Amino acid sequence: MKSLAYKKKNERQAYMIILPAIIGFFVFSIYPIIWVFRYSFFDYDGINATFCGLENFVRAFTRDAIFWKSVVNTFILAYGKLIVEIPLALIIALMISSSLVKFKKIFNIAFYLPRVTGSAVNCLIFTFLFATVNGKINNLLLDMNLISHPVSWLGGKWTAMFVLSLFGLWSGLSYNVLYFMAGVQNIPEDVLEAARVDGATRLQSFFKITLPMLAPVVKVILMLAMVNGMKIMDQVMLITNGGPAGETNVAMLHIYNLYFTSSQTPQYGYAACLGVVMTVIIGIITCIYLKLSKKADMVI
Repeated sequence: MKSLAYKKKNERQAYMIILPAIIGFFVFSIYPIIWVFRYSFFDYDGINATFCGLENFVRAFTRDAIFWKSVVNTFILAYGKLIVEIPLALIIALMISSSLVKFKKIFNIAFYLPRVTGSAVNCLIFTFLFATVNGKINNLLLDMNLISHPVSWLGGKWTAMFVLSLFGLWSGLSYNVLYFMAGVQNIPEDVLEAARVDGATRLQSFFKITLPMLAPVVKVILMLAMVNGMKIMDQVMLITNGGPAGETNVAMLHIYNLYFTSSQTPQYGYAACLGVVMTVIIGIITCIYLKLSKKADMVI
């Protein structure tokens, strides 16, 4: 009886510990989501809410070309950099985890630095680096005679997209390197040692041992990168603010502008509708990815 009472007491303590987090989750996550979904069916300007049924969704799918253009830009920025980011993060993690590399703590600090300084500061740094007049990148290219006149990096769509992708690669690399390092360090050293004794080269050990054992880590990293990439907004707002002429606008920034910076009457209902649409798009992408990765696991 005493042990049973002691167990119940521990359970009550555990529930009390997690209770604030549960309350916060429902108050600050579930409750706002319910209201966003509700207002997606209303024409709401912050004062008057008029039920309009599916009109917001009809407008989103038939009359809002700007939104779908921003969705395409979101896909380009979110998935374009992954082709470089994921392999590069894996290579860096393997290099840092190698016994051949010295001063590993310095490398760890250097790659994690973008997360310490904050997004606003990092965006300001990139704005100065890629400035048309006296920008460090332009000055360097001019000194090397690679260009004859300064490049307006943020003045064209694809050059601005390149700058944004480069920023996303630089800022997102740190987390992925840490995730890969955790996965690499969990690979048993005796397995790799046995492969070396059997005459396997480093390349063979990587493809036959390291990469298959990192498959669960790669699966999680890819999913997080894909989902977070679809929610990109702050760096676009701080570096280009969707310019030039809305060419680098992304979905979340478009929704933000409808909520907070609309020059006309605030369109809270329509912005909520677009938020629901983006949630569905991200959910579909995630489900497709999980289904494909599950099939890949079955093949392996």
